[in-house]
Amino acid sequence: MNDEREYKRRSAILATLSFDPVATVRTLREELEIVHGIAASADLIRADLDWLAEMRLVRVAGGGIEQAMGRIIAAGLMRCEALLEKIAESEDVAGAIQASATLGDTVAKLKAAGKGMMPEADQLAIENGAIKAFADLMIKRHPKTADQVLATVEAWAGGQR
Repeated sequence: MNDEREYKRRSAILATLSFDPVATVRTLREELEIVHGIAASADLIRADLDWLAEMRLVRVAGGGIEQAMGRIIAAGLMRCEALLEKIAESEDVAGAIQASATLGDTVAKLKAAGKGMMPEADQLAIENGAIKAFADLMIKRHPKTADQVLATVEAWAGGQR
């Protein structure tokens, strides 16, 4: 029972940090209570942060955006892995459905966190998708120009503008 509460609280802390990587203990305490419905003292949150840091899931100070994203991804993957195990081992259909819904929510939150922390990467993905779609359309509508279209897309991918 206590392990389950620790797991939920620490997961909630990681989720909160994914949206606010520089949150203070006070902010974490407020978010845990308001968003996740979990009451916790500041000392308990500090202890959880120490444990999460020991597990290398968070860094209490410093680190940069790449390391923050790495920690968020690692925490998200651990959560997804745990949920997939729960689904596979569940004999209770309702429990498996709930775990599936939580898994979908976790993936959506990870995607949103990535967009929020690295909007330029998200924008680049949109641009690349648009270029690919345009190239596909050109090749479908004008198959004789396929070589030129592909050469142009390769030049774009190589940095030519």
